Amino acid sequence: MDVLRVRRIIKIMQLLQSGREVDADGLTQEFGVGRRTIFRDLNLLELAGVPCRFSRKDGSYRLHHSISLPPIVLSLEEALALMLLTRKVLNEQMLPDYESAAAAAVKVESCLPPAVREYCGEVLNGVDIRWWPMSETAHLRDLLPLLQRCCVEHQRVRISYDSFYDGKNIEVTLRPYRLAFIRRGWYVIGQAEEFNEVRTFKLERISRIRENYGEFNPDPNFSLKDYFGNAWQMIREGRRYHVRIRFLPKVAGNVEEIVWHKTQMTERLEDDSLLFQVDVDGIQEISWWVLGYGDQAIVLDPPELRELVIAHARGMLQHYTNHSTGNEE
Repeated sequence: MDVLRVRRIIKIMQLLQSGREVDADGLTQEFGVGRRTIFRDLNLLELAGVPCRFSRKDGSYRLHHSISLPPIVLSLEEALALMLLTRKVLNEQMLPDYESAAAAAVKVESCLPPAVREYCGEVLNGVDIRWWPMSETAHLRDLLPLLQRCCVEHQRVRISYDSFYDGKNIEVTLRPYRLAFIRRGWYVIGQAEEFNEVRTFKLERISRIRENYGEFNPDPNFSLKDYFGNAWQMIREGRRYHVRIRFLPKVAGNVEEIVWHKTQMTERLEDDSLLFQVDVDGIQEISWWVLGYGDQAIVLDPPELRELVIAHARGMLQHYTNHSTGNEE
């Protein structure tokens, strides 16, 4: 949520708690924003369980007399960590039901002592979090809770899905096991009955979902840890490879300081290059990661990964060669 909006909403609540009767025009003058913005702020307070009552008699707003927020005791460190989550980590692209989370954040912050809120706010003004580009999630507002419920109640669903793997739109009767946010978007993992296997489906590619296809008995042995295994990210290919890559000194430090995979081992060599080793179930995903480092990464093993990277590089060279000579189709 925008920091300025959080501050404004908290101050609106404090103003209403003071017992003053204020109207929309008074609030717009007080905070220097338009009436529409004020109405959205008041609606957010309502969603947070802070009911604002409008009096038609004098056109003013006041808090309902029955409002009662539970006491909360947090240390300064706890309050700062919590506000870091609610103000900076809370992300519309990650969380489809963003408004509800924002409303809960306002409710919790309102329980903090004013001095703590002000101090934490000043500290957080110097903090920013930039996420990787993500899929849009606004249209998942209804889909995500539906699948959450079906996971809990063990209910089958029928989905229409734009499958990149199959190269076409498919119809699948799905037994949803888990929901997971992975890197850039939301996925549902479950048994696809038509294929008799567990598959991963990205929520953004589900064009239609239908309920009431009966209950199912979940697999008690299923776990995401086993399902993803040693995949570089998400895709297992049925064979495990021991990968050795030498990163030249220019990028060695950047690679070394990040935990890319649970099996990785790194070693600095005499020339300050980095030997990077990892065991992965498949080489397609890691090949694209290697290509991202261009001529600063040299695949030592396995030969299959070397050949795959070479094939990609040759394809790139061919595309650019065709483009520069005007032969691109």
